[in-house]
Amino acid sequence: MKKNVVLRIITNIYVRNILIMIVIALVMVAIVLFFLNIYTKHDQSVTVPSVKGLQVEEAEGIIKAANLNYEVVDSIFATGGVPGAIIEQTPKEQSKVKDGRTIFLTIQAKGIQMVAIPELKDYSRRQAEAQLNSLGFDKIIIDEVPSAYAGIVISVSYKGKTLTPNQKIPKGSTIHMTVGAGGESLDDSIPDMDMNVDESFFE
Repeated sequence: MKKNVVLRIITNIYVRNILIMIVIALVMVAIVLFFLNIYTKHDQSVTVPSVKGLQVEEAEGIIKAANLNYEVVDSIFATGGVPGAIIEQTPKEQSKVKDGRTIFLTIQAKGIQMVAIPELKDYSRRQAEAQLNSLGFDKIIIDEVPSAYAGIVISVSYKGKTLTPNQKIPKGSTIHMTVGAGGESLDDSIPDMDMNVDESFFE
């Protein structure tokens, strides 16, 4: 009796269609989960290699061998080091990432950083040196010359040429700074205004 009831339910066209739809839905869910798992490479990871200090051309082979990609995102000027060398990478070395992940690289600039020299004329020697040091110039040769005021900057030059305000030169270059040494009176800078007067004019 019970078998007949079950058989009737199963053979009922509406019930059978519902059961078929449920089976199809379960199969579709299983297929989606399967391909999603493949797409996201679930539980698969790659160790990021260390490429700091290498040139991009050298690092490329190492990164590709690890099934990773790379992109140079920035280049900065740094004191010392090798131009073009990688100085930073993201993610860091030994990090676990998914296969195919992009490694972002920062390299040391290959060019020379040019820095604008500000107006320093009539500044005190101490102020001028402080400004130049803050801009990355620590090789400053002081040339003292007689002047009305001691310790005042007269001019700043690079490779024998006087620099104009905001003129750019390579960072870290040797700079010559001409500074007054005093010893010259103000009267020395005033031209002699005496005039030769014809004495016969008063005769």
